[in-house]
Parts: sequence; C-alpha cells; structure tokens
Amino acid sequence: MKRGLYVVIILSVLFFLHDLSHAATAVQEYHKANKLFTAGNYSKAITLYQSLLAGPPRGVSTSVLHTRIADCYFRLEDYRNARESYRKALTEQDEAERPATQYWIGFSTLLMGKDAEALDEFLKIPEQYPDSGMWVSTAYYWAGRVCDRMGKKKQAKDYFRKAGGRGKSAQERFALEKSKAAE
Repeated sequence: MKRGLYVVIILSVLFFLHDLSHAATAVQEYHKANKLFTAGNYSKAITLYQSLLAGPPRGVSTSVLHTRIADCYFRLEDYRNARESYRKALTEQDEAERPATQYWIGFSTLLMGKDAEALDEFLKIPEQYPDSGMWVSTAYYWAGRVCDRMGKKKQAKDYFRKAGGRGKSAQERFALEKSKAAE
C-alpha cells in the first residue's frame, strides 16, 4: 500500500514539474513571438502564435493569440487570412474588446475590395455595440467612405453625419465636412 502511495506521489510531482516546464516554455515562446512581431518578422511570428494555440501561456487567451495572428496577416497584406483570424478572435473575446476587432474585420474586408460586405461589417459595430464610444463614429465614418466609393452619395452623407456627432473632436468635424461635401 505504501509503495503505491509513493508511486502516486512521485508521478504527481513529475506531472507538476512537467506542467511548470511547459508553462515556462509557452511564456518564452509568446515573448519570442511578440519580439518577432515588433521586429516585423510576421511570418515567423504567425508560426509561433499558432503553435501556442494548443496550450497558451497562463494569462494569455486564445482570443489574444488569434488577434496577434490576424495583426501579422494584416501587416503582410493577407487580408483574407487576417479577417478569418479576427473572426476567430471575436468569438472568444470579452464584450469590451469586440468593437475594435469588428472594425478590423470590416477594414480587412474593405481592403479585399468587397465594399458591400465591408459596409455590413462596419455597421455591425453601432448595431451590436452601440455604447462602444469612438468605435461607433469610426464605423459610421468608414461606412460613409464605402458608400461614397460605391456611388451611394445620400447614404454616404447620412453615415458621415452620424460619424460627425456633435462635431466636438477633430474626427467628428472632419466627418461633418465630408457630409457637407457629399451633397
């Protein structure tokens, strides 16, 4: 009986030490991926971030990893993969992080040349996250730009006006000027 207890204790300690070793390695890999990102080596950073998805370091969620992967793809101008990675991040994020990610989904879609889809993606921000502050006006501004690009001047004007709000910030004043210019 004692021998079985010793075996269980030894195995438990070994598993614990293995987990500590894995956790330390994951943290090191995450920091290495961040350094690669900062240095502009996005392809290598993607590979490291993707390897961490199976076992992220403590304190780093998979949504953060998906966002970092998406940011790498975006900087590589691979907007299709960026959009898909942002979408994966969105499904796992806290409510407060979602408006920014939704914006990047819309912007990636716009850069892919899919104007109608981009418009839909931008408009999800005021619809789903109406209290997200500047993200709402930013979404309306880009919805206006998309409509303007599509030749929908009246819609563009309306979205620019919504983006302009009360005209207090420089961004709001600029959007209001765009609204007047769209007439």
